[in-house]
Amino acid sequence: MLKYILNQSQANNATKDKWYGRIFYEETVDLDGLAEHMISHCSSYSKGQLKGIITDMVSCIHELTTQGKKVKLPDLGIFRIRTQGKGAKSLKELSTMEHILFMNLGFRPVGDMRSRTWGDDHARLRESEQSHNRGRSAYKRRLA
Repeated sequence: MLKYILNQSQANNATKDKWYGRIFYEETVDLDGLAEHMISHCSSYSKGQLKGIITDMVSCIHELTTQGKKVKLPDLGIFRIRTQGKGAKSLKELSTMEHILFMNLGFRPVGDMRSRTWGDDHARLRESEQSHNRGRSAYKRRLA
């Protein structure tokens, strides 16, 4: 079940002092943890084999996306390089060094992952005990 915490925006814009529900992440599962979890589903692969497959997959996704390709894994999502930048007044003034501010790896869920994660599933969402135990002021985070 997903849990959420309450955060009050401290940004100096139209969101200032508004409250938002944010997902509360209880832990980050690393490669070992993911391999162990996969084994718990009666996988015929060993933990080492699973870690090797996942590590190779990550390397290949990096290689392909940096070649300008999207990588689609059915029922998971599409990985792609995304950019964010500022506009130039004209095409002649456009400089990638000046106008592309950063690039990152984007992910968009597809298939089962999209319907399972972003479906109408508010019934499985509840407020985290952390939100109550620490009080409102502990969760006033700066939201930029």
